[in-house]
Amino acid sequence: MNTNHKNAPGDKLQSGLVMTVTDGESSKFVGLLNAGFMVKIRVGESVQALLCDRIGLDQSYFDERIQTLFLNSKPVDDPTTAVVKNGSILALSAAMPGLVGATFRKGGKYRWMRSSISHPDDSDVKAGRTGWVTVKLFNLILKELGPFFLEAGVWLKGETIQAFFADRTSSLAGTIQSVFLNGREVAPEALLELEGRDELMKIKIVSDTANPDISRKLQL
Repeated sequence: MNTNHKNAPGDKLQSGLVMTVTDGESSKFVGLLNAGFMVKIRVGESVQALLCDRIGLDQSYFDERIQTLFLNSKPVDDPTTAVVKNGSILALSAAMPGLVGATFRKGGKYRWMRSSISHPDDSDVKAGRTGWVTVKLFNLILKELGPFFLEAGVWLKGETIQAFFADRTSSLAGTIQSVFLNGREVAPEALLELEGRDELMKIKIVSDTANPDISRKLQL
């Protein structure tokens, strides 16, 4: 994979977007994450180190709820040895049904059935510079973790943000308490006219609903 990720944040990034929403309503915004989002990583750290140590996901939640992981389209059995690199794509899912779900489950007894496509042990790769990874959340994991990633702050293209709010500005008007764009308070309608649609922007959606059973302290 090309480590010079063409969508990776660079020197010409826009400043961030910070929204405050009504308590308990941040789940209405997880649709922003449907196609994936970008987070900063330390190149060479393991999947588990990224999610639990750097981002702050609770270890028990990681062990019990995230049953299927794909790194660059390859199923991961041991998240302590699978290493993220600049431009990697990491997909997280709860348990999937049936034999397919059992086959792709991390460390599952049927993992031998897909040994030829499993992600290899990368534990000898040394950690190094800062990089970026695309994270994709599926099924219950999107519903449960989406609000927490949004509260920590994720990187999305301006066009993704604009498209999401294009059909929702009116319906979300009572939910959005404030919008700050580049440090300046703006009306929610300003989300429909973002400059730099192809540029990445860091977006945070804040409420007071963080669940300590899922996340100790999300920090992206």
